[in-house]
Amino acid sequence: MTTSRHRIVRIIGRISGVIVFIVAAIMPTVYFAIAWEAQDAALRTEATFFGHEVTAVINGNPTMWRYEETRLKGLIATAADEQPFESRRILDEKGDEVTQWQSDLPWPTITRSVPLLDSGVTVGTLEISRSLRPMIARTAILALLGGIFGLALFYLVRMYPMAALRNALDQLSREKERAQVTLYSIGDGVITVDSEARVVLVNRVAEQMTGWSQGEAAGQPIADVFRREGSELVARDGARRLVEVVTSPILDDGGQAVGAVLVFRDVTEKMRTEAELLKAQKLESLGILAGGIAHEIRNPLSGININISSIEHVCNYSEGLEPEEKEKIRIIAEQMKSAAQKMASVVQRVMDFSRPTPPHMEMVNLNGAIEEAIRLSASTLRKRGIAVSKELAPDLPTCRADPRLIEQVLVNLITNSYQAMERSDGSKHLQITSGARDAHVVIRVADSGPGVPPSLRERIFDPFFTTRKDGSGIGLSFSHRIVADHGGSLRVTTSKWGGAEFRIEIPAKGEGSAA
Repeated sequence: MTTSRHRIVRIIGRISGVIVFIVAAIMPTVYFAIAWEAQDAALRTEATFFGHEVTAVINGNPTMWRYEETRLKGLIATAADEQPFESRRILDEKGDEVTQWQSDLPWPTITRSVPLLDSGVTVGTLEISRSLRPMIARTAILALLGGIFGLALFYLVRMYPMAALRNALDQLSREKERAQVTLYSIGDGVITVDSEARVVLVNRVAEQMTGWSQGEAAGQPIADVFRREGSELVARDGARRLVEVVTSPILDDGGQAVGAVLVFRDVTEKMRTEAELLKAQKLESLGILAGGIAHEIRNPLSGININISSIEHVCNYSEGLEPEEKEKIRIIAEQMKSAAQKMASVVQRVMDFSRPTPPHMEMVNLNGAIEEAIRLSASTLRKRGIAVSKELAPDLPTCRADPRLIEQVLVNLITNSYQAMERSDGSKHLQITSGARDAHVVIRVADSGPGVPPSLRERIFDPFFTTRKDGSGIGLSFSHRIVADHGGSLRVTTSKWGGAEFRIEIPAKGEGSAA
């Protein structure tokens, strides 16, 4: 019995020793390992995405980004008040410090870094460091408490290790949640995938751009969620956007790829702005060239007109010519004069295009300019049997504009519309509307003509491009320049009758009826 008791005591002692060892040694070790992985994962995630934000600044200003200290410091300090034992700093390619947020971290620390790239070239490094002292302190406390209370055997076996594990999991959950908040707060679309190219995480911007929610996209192949055709992203509803995409692999400690991160942004408006800028530069160059040519034509054209007048004068007062011959000469002179006048008209329009009148801005309601343009064109429209309708917003917001130049643009668009409808059969309609949308005054001029093919919609605003035999190709380019000088845009789409619809947008100074 005594032997059995001793044996039981020894067994209980051994079990108690094992429990004490587990509580005092193994559990703190497990806690430390889990916490280390959580810290490492969090730092890698933060480094990747803060590195992307800083890279965007570098790409925007490759030569002077080092001097944007305030902006860079603001980027790396985002949501940082939740982690007092963390520092972040940006180094240039030489290793010199550009800026930092928080320093003097308690030793020891863990540091993770990512390269900062400019067109594929490393121009700096983003480093994020975090003190391990709180984690070590918690581990030491865990080991101490395990040793003290390990003698309580089953109580510690059943209670304390589970609590410690829950704390570790809670911390891991908080770190994961913090990483997700970081992902969701940045302004670019972010999608993470696993090693099998299946979606793990989709942030808010990516949800909006792709049309896939996090719940729907999780586990789906990336090719289904992130559909690209060339440089365009095709959303779930068929909407298309021009995007810039950066893909970065997620590597484990052994350097093996365990997934990837796709970071992308909508550059549709950026590309449109660049195209408008290129068009404006081309218009300016063509305007200078056209002005020079028109100036050179004007002088000999004046000589031609003088000679025609001389011919008419000699013909009228010559006594040696028969009446029939005088009549023939008069007809020829009239034809020459008509051709010269047409040339002079074209030259004048070219001169106007090359040296446009600067707009005299004032606060106006553009409904007045629309009414005046319709009044000036009413007689011509009536003779051609064109039904005119207008829908002008009574509360149209005012804007800074030159009403005379806007009126000129509208007359040009109305003229183009009725000239286009001359070639179409059936009823002829012209509709002019005004309204407000997205802080802009919007004016639409729509007709029932043949319309503008999509392939020509970008070219019709180029100088001297025309589809009419008797056209000069200056009116629309001149109108486009006037609207651009007002800070607005002029585009063409398809009207409800299948014809052309020209849309003018000018920044407004108030709010009104939706266009």
